[in-house]
Amino acid sequence: MKQKITLVLLAFLGLFLLFYLMEDHPENISETNYWKEDWKSIQYNPPKPDWCGNLVPSFAEHQMVFRKIPRGWNEPALYTVTTHVNGNEVFYEGNYNVKNSFSELSVLKTKLIESSTDEIKKTYCLSESSPSLFLSEENGKEIKFQANKQLLFGKKIGADDGRIAVLVNNEIIAPYQYIIEKFRTPVSNFREKMYVTMSEGFIQELKFSGQGILVQVENRAKKNQYNVYVNDWSRTTGERIVLPPDVGNQWESVVKGLKVEFYPDETGAPKFPTISEKTSPEAILDVTISNGNKIRLSLLPVWESEQGKWRPVFRQFPPHFDESISWMKEESFQNLVNAVMKVKSASRYERPNQKIQ
Repeated sequence: MKQKITLVLLAFLGLFLLFYLMEDHPENISETNYWKEDWKSIQYNPPKPDWCGNLVPSFAEHQMVFRKIPRGWNEPALYTVTTHVNGNEVFYEGNYNVKNSFSELSVLKTKLIESSTDEIKKTYCLSESSPSLFLSEENGKEIKFQANKQLLFGKKIGADDGRIAVLVNNEIIAPYQYIIEKFRTPVSNFREKMYVTMSEGFIQELKFSGQGILVQVENRAKKNQYNVYVNDWSRTTGERIVLPPDVGNQWESVVKGLKVEFYPDETGAPKFPTISEKTSPEAILDVTISNGNKIRLSLLPVWESEQGKWRPVFRQFPPHFDESISWMKEESFQNLVNAVMKVKSASRYERPNQKIQ
């Protein structure tokens, strides 16, 4: 008798599980692409204080606009981030957070698509007070963002901890939450800190002018058997000579290590003076990448505070855009000058004879 009861209970349990698994639970729906679009700009809007979602950790305080700037056939795009702070517009190169945002939003993946209702909106804190992203196919100076291309972010949805509720075109979808979670950081975390960035290729040419000197080098790098570029530096100013590898490589290493120490609006930054873009630079560094992209650093006169010595820098990506001012440590500038002077005073390098094995 007990055995029959056990079998009946197991049968009911099996039927229950069968119907449960056949039911369309949102968290069990297979992933699909909500859209595939080549967005050229993204506008982030912070949540309003009355938003009922989780405000801890806090979101970036200021509105930001990301732009994707194509650079020609088969060349990596440039990414920029614009912020308005106290009525002033600041403009910088965007880093991996900006680049990833375009990748994630161009192919927007979701496990749920259903019509929204007032009850659902209230449950998941979806309203005009939500943090949101506007998307556009434009990337000019003035961008008209449209309401039907806005994503309003809310709370977690279903049993999937990695997804949140999003309202778009009066539909509820469930994309990955990291799309919005990256915005729980300061605005400065979306700006590229390294002055010279390279996704591929090698530094082909360096030119330093200022402090009474002009030094220029070119690099005819070639790939070795391990598919790694091996530099071949030559000085092209003064007596044209082949440089000792360590001398050319040291200048390259210093250039690649130059980084922004502070942005003027960054939390914790010294009270930097206002610098006019018309201020004459003390030195200019031009960098040419092997794919033809160029970067120019205009290094302005040093400024000293109780916290140390700092040098204002204007970075340009001709002919694409110019950045707002940033600040470099004076120590970094002096390291650059020292590397340049070693190149200037270097003697001709005699390559060792290559014996045939």
